[in-house]
Amino acid sequence: MKTITIDDELYGFIASQTKHIGESASDILRRILIDELGLEAGENPNVDVSKPAEVNREVKDINKVKKARDAQANAQTTGDEVVDASSLFDLLNQETFDQPMSKVERFLKMLGALHQTHPERFNAVLEIKGKGRLYFATDKKKLLESGSSTNPKQIPGSEYWVVTNNNTEKKCTMLTNTAALLGYSKSNLERLSKIFKA
Repeated sequence: MKTITIDDELYGFIASQTKHIGESASDILRRILIDELGLEAGENPNVDVSKPAEVNREVKDINKVKKARDAQANAQTTGDEVVDASSLFDLLNQETFDQPMSKVERFLKMLGALHQTHPERFNAVLEIKGKGRLYFATDKKKLLESGSSTNPKQIPGSEYWVVTNNNTEKKCTMLTNTAALLGYSKSNLERLSKIFKA
């Protein structure tokens, strides 16, 4: 048996994934690798340690992430993304993000701003999901049925619902993946991430 050192935030995330009393951290990680990423015991997940952890967590969705990045590159080339970005950030600047609010409130407001800016393309969020678990839906009941403790909330000004029981990093990843699918550049994804984590 090997020993590893992890930070408190990661330990908190692992502990939050406990499904029954007495489940060890190893059991939880094994279940996540098998259930969430679709890996089998002994299988090489082909994780690139040079990439951010949030990308590695979604190994099975790497093609979607690649498509999103291709869309970003196309948007930058055509110049369409510049208009979209200024509209979104104008809207975000109108929100009072400097006032205290929970990460869930900030997450919902930012998703609401993305929806308001791109209502006709926002259904792309329905592609963002885990193995056997939905992250977005147009029906609260679907999210409740897709996993335990999903805590679905409606995205303001839209018919879409989103799970909100994920940790801060996962919420940030969901937010930036949404923006990436809508065609935002890497620099604007970083800007969104900073606004969310502020």
